[in-house]
Amino acid sequence: MKTRNAMRALATALAAALAVAAGGSASAENSAMSAVGSSITPAMRADFDARMRAAEAIVAAVEQGPDAASLTAANIVWLRESLYRLTLAQLQGIGTPSTLKDASDALARVRDASPQLGSSSVELVYYPITPCRYIDTRFQGGALTGTRAYDLSFTGGAFGGSIGCDPKAAVGGDEDQIGALAINVAIVGPTAAPGFLGARPAGGSGSTALVNWWEQGPAVQASNAGIVSTNQSPSTTAEIEFFGSPTHFIVDVFGVFAAPTATPLDCVAGTVASTTLNTTTRNYDLAAGACPAGYAKLSVNCSVSGGDFTGGKLRRSEGGINNPSAVATCAGYYSGTSTVTVTAQARCCRVPGR
Repeated sequence: MKTRNAMRALATALAAALAVAAGGSASAENSAMSAVGSSITPAMRADFDARMRAAEAIVAAVEQGPDAASLTAANIVWLRESLYRLTLAQLQGIGTPSTLKDASDALARVRDASPQLGSSSVELVYYPITPCRYIDTRFQGGALTGTRAYDLSFTGGAFGGSIGCDPKAAVGGDEDQIGALAINVAIVGPTAAPGFLGARPAGGSGSTALVNWWEQGPAVQASNAGIVSTNQSPSTTAEIEFFGSPTHFIVDVFGVFAAPTATPLDCVAGTVASTTLNTTTRNYDLAAGACPAGYAKLSVNCSVSGGDFTGGKLRRSEGGINNPSAVATCAGYYSGTSTVTVTAQARCCRVPGR
């Protein structure tokens, strides 16, 4: 846990306008935002900022394209979440599609051409979560005045939201590993107009607005989705803050960006294949049965049943997680005098995550 003190800022990536300080200042701020207890590095933050700029440029191009009038909020949410999962190289490979179909086709193209694993030292990984209400100032805290900071070690129950809304649960319960949140922010009943609401790392100095409005009163509502980076420096308790004009606001969280973590392979048994050997059928080359969709043959188990295999030869040829199309086989020569059954069953595995 970090202690509250002087804070330094990292530029906030926002859906409306993602901007990062250029040159050496960005590097210095990235360094200041990384806690000793956090595995989020300055390199991860720099890569994340570049990814978010690239993703929002693609979203903006689609929103301004020829089919903009037919786009729904769900279309944009799908596009953003699909882009959040990509590496910087993949995002750069998409280009600037002008329609949702063009963007969808480009997403499929770069995924097919990409490596199965990302970088453990540079990339922040996007973990989508079931959207949940984290903050609702109507029930806790009251209308915003000035700036208000939030400590991600608490669940939404502490901030007027749902007690079951716990973003840190997506990263093993350690809020220090959260590099950014994907959020939807809505304002309710502003008491001043025109006005704005912004989000940034706790203690930050950025002033980009996430939500703007031009009228006041209890019936006025407006919302926008965006990304807010966290402050993970050792001198802070809170990770994020909101600032702006007097208003109630609501924050729903739908994703978490965090440092990658090592996880075990997800493995299952493949389909059993078999063949019968006897005095007339002695040579065999038996391919293991198929793996479920999305899994690769990592190893093969060869076994014999039903008789004496004395004098026979049994060898195996295995696949591998880096060669999903490899054929795992059991092969050899049977020199026995009885009838036996040889079976081949692959151990099928996949890498969890992206």
